[in-house]
Amino acid sequence: MPTPARPLSSRIRWSRLGPLLLLLLLAFLPLFWLLDSHPVQQYDEARTGLNGLNIVRHNEWLVLRDGELKPDLWNCKPPLWPWLLSLSFRVVGLSELGLRLPAALAALATTLVVYAAGRRWLGSWEGGLLAALILLTSGGYIGLHTTRTGDFDALLTLWTTLGALSWLSYLQRGQARAAALTGLFFFLAAFTKGVAGLLFGPGLVLATLVLGQTQRLRRPAPWLALAGLAAGMATWYLVREQAAPGYLAAVWQYELGGPAGSELEGHHHEAYWYLTNLMESGFIYWLVPALLGGLLGWRLPKGSQGWWLVRFVLCVVGMFMLVLALTQTKLHWYSAPMFPLLALLAASGLLQMGRAVAAQQQWHLSPLARLGGLLVLVCLPYWAQCRAIARIYDDRYRVPSLRLGAHLRHQLELEPGIREYYHGDDGQFNDSPIFYRTIMEMQHGHRIERVPPWKVNETSAGRLVVICGAKPRREWERWYRTTLILQTDSCVTLRLETRR
Repeated sequence: MPTPARPLSSRIRWSRLGPLLLLLLLAFLPLFWLLDSHPVQQYDEARTGLNGLNIVRHNEWLVLRDGELKPDLWNCKPPLWPWLLSLSFRVVGLSELGLRLPAALAALATTLVVYAAGRRWLGSWEGGLLAALILLTSGGYIGLHTTRTGDFDALLTLWTTLGALSWLSYLQRGQARAAALTGLFFFLAAFTKGVAGLLFGPGLVLATLVLGQTQRLRRPAPWLALAGLAAGMATWYLVREQAAPGYLAAVWQYELGGPAGSELEGHHHEAYWYLTNLMESGFIYWLVPALLGGLLGWRLPKGSQGWWLVRFVLCVVGMFMLVLALTQTKLHWYSAPMFPLLALLAASGLLQMGRAVAAQQQWHLSPLARLGGLLVLVCLPYWAQCRAIARIYDDRYRVPSLRLGAHLRHQLELEPGIREYYHGDDGQFNDSPIFYRTIMEMQHGHRIERVPPWKVNETSAGRLVVICGAKPRREWERWYRTTLILQTDSCVTLRLETRR
C-alpha cells in the first residue's frame, strides 16, 4: 500500500520550525560551549567587567568606575554595555558566565536576525539557515573580544546589523517605521560603543545612491530618525560631562581623534590589513562564495530581492572596510559588524551556484536532500570553529596572572577561614586580577591588599600572600622564608614567616 503524502500543513511547519530548531541546536557549541572556562581577559573584558561590578557594588549608573573607583576615562564608551553586564551579574552571579552570557546572547540574537534576513532576501529557508551557519563558522566573528568574551562588539554587531537591514527595508518599501527603526538601532549602536556604532553611515549613503533611491531622502522620516539619534547622543555626552568633567576630552583622545588620526598602543598595520585577515582567518572558508555572490548578484534581475540585498551589502561592507583602512589604529575586532552582512552575501553566492547546477542537471531535490547538502557544506568550517574554541580553552594557562580567580575559588573551598591576605601581582597593567579581587570582596567580605614587586619589602611577616607565576613568587621568597598553604597550577598561597 503506498505511503500517503505528508499533509501540506506538516510541510509548512517543517519549513518554518525545523531549520530554526536545527540552527538553535548548532549554535550551542560556537556560542556557549566552554563559555566560562577560560579566565577573564587582561584588557577590555576585565575593564568592562569592573565597570559592571562597580555598578552593582555602588549603584552608580552614570559615571563608570575603574578598579580604583575613579571615573573611568580610558574606557569612555557610553554605558549601555556595562549596564547590561550589571544586570547579568545580578541575575546570573558574579562570575565569568555572568560577564560573558550577554555577549553570547547578543550573538545568538544576531544569528537569528541573519537567519530571518536570509529567508526574506534570499527567498528560502535554505538561504536563512546557510547564512546563519556561515556566520557561526566565521573566525572573525566567533572568538575572543567578540562573542566569546564580555566585550562590546557582539552587542554592537547586533545593533548595526538590525540598523543596516532596517535601512535596506526602508529603501525598498519606503515605510516610515523602517526609517525610525534604523535611527533607533544606530542610536543603540552608538550608545554601546560610541562612534564605532556609526561607521556604517557612509555605506548606507552610498547604497541609497547605487540603488537609485535618493527620493527616499526627500521624506521627513529618515531626517527625523537622524535628528533623534543625534539628540540622544548629544544629551548623553553633555550629561556625562557635567557629572564628571574631563569625559569629552577622553572621548576625543580614545575614540575620535586618537584612533582615527594616530596609532594607539602600537596597533598600526597596513591599509589592506583587514582584507588580509579575511583571507587568512576571519572569513577564510567563505570569502570566495562571498565574492561569487557579489559577482553573480550584481547581474540579478533589477528589483528582485537578491538584487536589492547584494548591491546593498557590497556598498555597506565596501565603505566600512574603506573607513577601517583609513583609520590608523587597527584591531581585528573592529571588523566584527561586517560579518553578518558578509554571511548573507556568501549564502547568496552559494545558493545561486547551487540552483544553477540543479537546473542544468535537472535535479529536483527533496527538502531533506537539500538540508543534507547544506550540512555537508558547512561541516568542515563548523568543526574547525569548534577546534578554535577548544584552543582558547587550552590557552587558559598561558598568562599566570589570569589564573588568580580559579585559585581564589579553590582557596575559598579548601581554606574558608582565609579572609585577609596580600595579593602579590607581577606589577603589569592588568585588570583581570582586580576583577577577581573585587568579586571576593563583594561576595565573601575578603580584605585583599595588592602589593606590586617593588613594595614587597614594605609588607609584614606573619601575613598570608596569594601569588600567581614563578617570577613574582621568587621576589617574595627573596625577602621572606615562607610556608606553602595551598597551590593551584602556578598560583600559591604562602604564609610569610621571618624575613631573610
